[in-house]
Amino acid sequence: MSKWEKLVQENKATSVEMFEHVSLLTLDSIMKCAFSCQSNCQTDRDNPYIKTVIELGFLVFERLRTPLYHNDFCYHLTFQGRQFHKACRLAHLHTDSVIRERKKSLKNEQELEKILKKRRLDFLDILLCAKDEKGNGLSDEDLRAEVDTFMFEGHDTTASGICWLFYCMAQNPEYQQRCREETKEFLGQGKNIQWCILIISH
Repeated sequence: MSKWEKLVQENKATSVEMFEHVSLLTLDSIMKCAFSCQSNCQTDRDNPYIKTVIELGFLVFERLRTPLYHNDFCYHLTFQGRQFHKACRLAHLHTDSVIRERKKSLKNEQELEKILKKRRLDFLDILLCAKDEKGNGLSDEDLRAEVDTFMFEGHDTTASGICWLFYCMAQNPEYQQRCREETKEFLGQGKNIQWCILIISH
């Protein structure tokens, strides 16, 4: 039985608030795309980086809906403003650490050859291998900015889109059934959609 089926049974409800669960799902996917990192944040939420990403998402939302927080000076004086800067610092430290470790591994010729032979590079490897016309790569600050943007802008907005899709399908059972039939046809005898199949289909 899936986690979401259990939620319905436990709550004895005909509807379940999906955003948090879908957000963790998209965060898991982006962690894999960006860092080749198996975060398992849907089941293991004790990871400090995952906690920080979730906290930052909440703080950004709170700032957007609170007019007083729109002013940088005022926001920096608030408790939430201090929490936001602390969370940003923690997220940057994690990203810097991942970039540093990945750069170190790419200095090993065998590791570099293995990475370049991969059918599809993850986002960080693409950035690390990118060069301009003069042969210069991105600076650590540029790398961090790209990865953080991909991470924070990607998982939350994608989760919103997926939740809206789920809501629309719940309101239109006939289309929900068509999607179910297409999924079954795609899976064939299998029960799970594998990561590699998802990548190929896009």
